[in-house]
Amino acid sequence: MSLKRISILFILVLLGSSSAFSQTGKIIREIVHGVSLEKTATGESADRNVTIYLPPSYDSAPGKRYPVVYLLHGIADTDETWTQDKGDWNNIKSLMDLGIAENKFGEMIIIIPDEKTKWFGSFYVNSSATGNWDDFTSKELVSYVDRKYRTLAQTASRGITGHSMGGYGAITLGMKHPDIYSVVYGMNPALMGWGGDFTIDNPAFESVLKAKTLDDLLPGGIYTIGSLTVAQAFSPNSKPPFFADFPFAMVDGKLQPSEPAYSKWLENFPVNMVPKYKDNLKKLKGLRFDSGYDDEFRFIPVNSRALSLVLTSNGIDHVFEEYNGDHRNRMWGRGGRLATEVLPYFWMLLEHGTK
Repeated sequence: MSLKRISILFILVLLGSSSAFSQTGKIIREIVHGVSLEKTATGESADRNVTIYLPPSYDSAPGKRYPVVYLLHGIADTDETWTQDKGDWNNIKSLMDLGIAENKFGEMIIIIPDEKTKWFGSFYVNSSATGNWDDFTSKELVSYVDRKYRTLAQTASRGITGHSMGGYGAITLGMKHPDIYSVVYGMNPALMGWGGDFTIDNPAFESVLKAKTLDDLLPGGIYTIGSLTVAQAFSPNSKPPFFADFPFAMVDGKLQPSEPAYSKWLENFPVNMVPKYKDNLKKLKGLRFDSGYDDEFRFIPVNSRALSLVLTSNGIDHVFEEYNGDHRNRMWGRGGRLATEVLPYFWMLLEHGTK
């Protein structure tokens, strides 16, 4: 083989390597200060970790702007839940890089804020106890991202999604802010309403009422812990140690609805929010949510069905799908729902031309 031919082959190999390398995006993790989260009763940090995925061409195409998807985590999770290195297609960087390379969807910026509170979750609502998480997410964070990164800073190019508590956040923030988010996808969304194993009959509520300290709640498991988390979000107060009112009280040895907390919880359930936000919901370009048949949190498929029925009765166009999975097992992987359903849905509906 001639020296000239060897040189040509070497150049081709380098070009091939460069092409492969160009298919890699990058992860940045930074701290964003939230004025909305300052001086909370529960002592939350106003400095929040935020993970940003920038697509492969971000550095090489300095004039290009990108659609943005806000990705919200579940209860007790953080932004790092989405970035743990679990192999190909099993963390957000790998999934985005490989999905873009295989043309499953196009280049998008993904924003993942850490909105875990000291007691496991903000539910992405404004709370007098834990802080104004709705304001932080939809105003401060969106403004920060649009200033610092090359986004297509327009409603038509901005979407929001999330899993479990994050699914609740995506659906409710989309309801409230169609001027900010145009496309919404809730994955296994929690707390759409009462039902399934999330009712007054769940023993967790009695355990909560018997507790005197925060430590008393820990042995009760996820439903007991979750009840306080939700109460701090939906029915907060300024009284330690719980900084929350609970929706039930013990009356003559039996649990009964307790006001005003019970009504506040009802007001925060999406099945009851639809009529109030009907006009807002009709402004969305896309609304979709899903649920696994075998979700171990039985209230999630039950209440997701109920939400779909309410949306239908109010004339709200949406897509609801149940699938053969549990709370997490069908999310990741090349054939998982993030790669095959969620991200393609955003790429299909978000505008991604040059602003």
